[in-house]
Amino acid sequence: MAKTKKRIFDGLYAQLEETDGSVVLFSAKGEPSVIFSMTNPVQQLCTDAEQYMLFQDVLSNIVQTLGEGYALQKQDILCKQAYRHDVPEDAEFLTRSYFKYFEGREFTEITTYLIITQEAQRGQFVQYDPKKWLDFHAKVSKVSDILAEKGIRHKKLTKAEVSEYCHRFMAFQFRHGPFSMTNFKASDEYLKTGERVIRSYPLVDIDEINLPSVIQPYTKIGINGYGIATDLLSFLTSVPHTDCVVFNQVVQIPNQRKLLRKLQAKAKRHGSMPDPSNKIAKADIEEVLNRLAVDTSMLVNTNFNILMSCPADKVTPVTSYLETKLYECGIMPSRTAYNQLELFVDSFPGNAYSFNPDYDLFLTLSDAALCFFFKEHLKGSETTPLTTYYTDRQGLPVCIDITGKEGKVKMTDNANFFCIGPSGSGKSFHMNSVVRQLLEQNTDVVMVDTGDSYEGICGYFGGTYISYSKEKPISMNPFKVTREEYDLNFGEKKNFLKSLIFLIFKGNELPSKIEDMLVNQTIVEYYDAYFHPFEKFTDIERDGLRQKLLVAAKMDDEYEKYAHEMEGIDEQIQQPPAKEETKALMLPSEERRLRLIRQCRAFQAVVLDKAATDSEKEKAAAKIELYKKELYETSMLVKIDKQIDHMEEQKRRLKVKELSFNSYYEFALERIPQITSLEKIKFDIRDFAAILKQFYRGGELEMTLNSDLDVNLFDERFIVFEIDKIKDDPVLFPIVVLIIMDVFLQKMRIKKGRKALIIEEAWKAIASPTMAEYIKYLYKTVRKFHGIAGVVTQELNDVIDSPIVKEAIINNSDVKILLDQTKFKDRYEDIAAILGLTPIQRQQIFTINALNNHDNRNYFKEVWICRGQNSDVYGVEEPPECYWAYTTERAEKEALKIYLRHYGTMQDAITHIEIDRKKAGISKYLDFARQVNNRQKVMSLW
Repeated sequence: MAKTKKRIFDGLYAQLEETDGSVVLFSAKGEPSVIFSMTNPVQQLCTDAEQYMLFQDVLSNIVQTLGEGYALQKQDILCKQAYRHDVPEDAEFLTRSYFKYFEGREFTEITTYLIITQEAQRGQFVQYDPKKWLDFHAKVSKVSDILAEKGIRHKKLTKAEVSEYCHRFMAFQFRHGPFSMTNFKASDEYLKTGERVIRSYPLVDIDEINLPSVIQPYTKIGINGYGIATDLLSFLTSVPHTDCVVFNQVVQIPNQRKLLRKLQAKAKRHGSMPDPSNKIAKADIEEVLNRLAVDTSMLVNTNFNILMSCPADKVTPVTSYLETKLYECGIMPSRTAYNQLELFVDSFPGNAYSFNPDYDLFLTLSDAALCFFFKEHLKGSETTPLTTYYTDRQGLPVCIDITGKEGKVKMTDNANFFCIGPSGSGKSFHMNSVVRQLLEQNTDVVMVDTGDSYEGICGYFGGTYISYSKEKPISMNPFKVTREEYDLNFGEKKNFLKSLIFLIFKGNELPSKIEDMLVNQTIVEYYDAYFHPFEKFTDIERDGLRQKLLVAAKMDDEYEKYAHEMEGIDEQIQQPPAKEETKALMLPSEERRLRLIRQCRAFQAVVLDKAATDSEKEKAAAKIELYKKELYETSMLVKIDKQIDHMEEQKRRLKVKELSFNSYYEFALERIPQITSLEKIKFDIRDFAAILKQFYRGGELEMTLNSDLDVNLFDERFIVFEIDKIKDDPVLFPIVVLIIMDVFLQKMRIKKGRKALIIEEAWKAIASPTMAEYIKYLYKTVRKFHGIAGVVTQELNDVIDSPIVKEAIINNSDVKILLDQTKFKDRYEDIAAILGLTPIQRQQIFTINALNNHDNRNYFKEVWICRGQNSDVYGVEEPPECYWAYTTERAEKEALKIYLRHYGTMQDAITHIEIDRKKAGISKYLDFARQVNNRQKVMSLW
């Protein structure tokens, strides 16, 4: 009778059942296992060594919790996948182009499983032990609690998921979608299944044990002169030629006392034979025993095995790559792994106790073993209603909430940002990408540009492009205020106008308190005169003014003047009453004065009366002195009443018929001298008039502040103010920027939804303290109206050297965006201190554009984005269609305009210029653009 050939995969598992709230997988020998899917908590290239240490502590805690008789198995599956993204039918053309560009791009996906296995009794039969069964479920529950407490995402697999996992492992097929099994052919070198080869690489050859003498949970790689923390085996994400890599990590926790006795006996044996090698062996064992006595580490049996699949002709280069990378970590992998089929079968999930203890397991301390556990995950997309797509470090699109405040996880209090990138770092390209995505998600955007960087994207979205020129300056009327705005929001408008006037009048100087008071008062009275035309003072207003002027008069009075006035009053008392004194024509103060004089005359008569007693004369004299003081005050009130009459007449003359800079200028020049005269203060009205005159009637810049802005602009979704021609004008540039900001604030209050104001190269505009105060106010105000304020610059020195910039922008921006900063590396200590960067964030910044991740990718640059305390590096990679829309290269823009004139719409122009470029076989956009410009016609007409 012929012998039946043994099938090695038959009887691999005994049973899969759902019991006591867990799906339990039983191995052929009866070991129960529960499988968790989980996400490693350390993001690759986070540069933070502390995160690796924290995960090491979690794993150590799990091992301690499980204790003797348990195995911890962790499998990290690094599988090549093809990128897919469902795009809505009504998506914008550029968005569809974006996801179409990435469609099918290969990337490495990391899937992680944590498997808890309980050791079964060795024997012919497996006996049910209720205590062990309860202990198993209790330990599984504790492991889940530990992961949850540390915020590590995980879940138990369902019965169907466990079944699929085991079948996929057997087929070694982890790509998404359906899969099939094929026959295995085993050899000493590898397993062959179909056209693919599966090979195992055990990390430890127990005959030689070539491992580093000191191990920690991470290693450091040199990037740009910095030692960047990364996983020991982070290279597994980029093994060439492979379609799948599985890193199988197993830790068995044996009986500790039994092992300790063995080690102690072994140390004695080595000590009994005093030669150098035995001395070293004894010292090593004693060091291990000391460690076990001091800390919480345990003795564990381990197996680490890398399994990979690749085409048969690529085994040699893959092996060479792995050996090189492991050697860099101080590991010499086993070269005698001839039991390939056995290693593959032993690596199945839940098979942690199937390894041969004689040649597959390595005894070490648990802390050392856990250092080899893979700890990284790749960047993922965030859950957020506002999606901004970037690429991760391997070129896969991921979405983030650029504001940091709209996503599921709140990172910031406000969405304000600043973006710094030197020339050529891709700053404008990046901002074009952000603006496109904001516009596509119903955000109103106002931009201040200096260099036509946003002309293309503005044309694509049909926005309003306003370019400043001497012939056609950007003109607005910031003094025009509606009744509603005056009633509800005058305080903000007043502060803006003060900032504007002082920007013209004082430039980079701070105004004095007197200047601030005067301008503030003129603005308040100017609008009061317009909205409440003056007729006369009310009785209450007159009383208030009377009291105020009386106090001022007393403040100015001197003793000599007082004595002189008293002599005059004595003369008035001595004079006989005038016949013409009639009450009908008198002011109340004059009536009171006459009444007091009569009373003084009556008491004077008592003083002169010889018949009066000394006591009566004394009382009469005292009364005269009292009334004389009242007469002095009354005579002052007479003057004050006349002064109030004069003020009333002045105020009646100050009419404001229309709101503009012209009418304010006229109002201020008439009103300021009146105030300075009344208050007896100094103010150089002639300097004020002369400096502001250029914006007044007939002045060179009259149109700048006196023409009403097109009200339709408030309905525009996208407005670009191009002010390159005045960026070097120290007077005009900051003023135009300021009035554009005011336009944005008005738009922000009127319109619902998200709004963004982005100012390119704004540092020159905020060089004055006045402007800085207004920017601070703007940054604090926009957050109340679902707004975003951002500035973009390449002048890093301005950040370092200007305390105004720090106060106005950096301290009020929760979002920081930096592009390649390599050229500023020598000064980065200063920059880091100003920006408040941590050492980890500095390391992240210097990995920008420094990785070897440019192959098979379109033009892209990397950018560092920090939202609150959350920071990372992202790639700005866009499809050719977006490149044509964003380009700031003049020749490329001119070529696109030729296509636009021919095809009529920006979308058609972009579509055809890209089709023609590919058809011409020209890889560089600029080369193709030059050919179009040389012929001045589209390619189909060449």
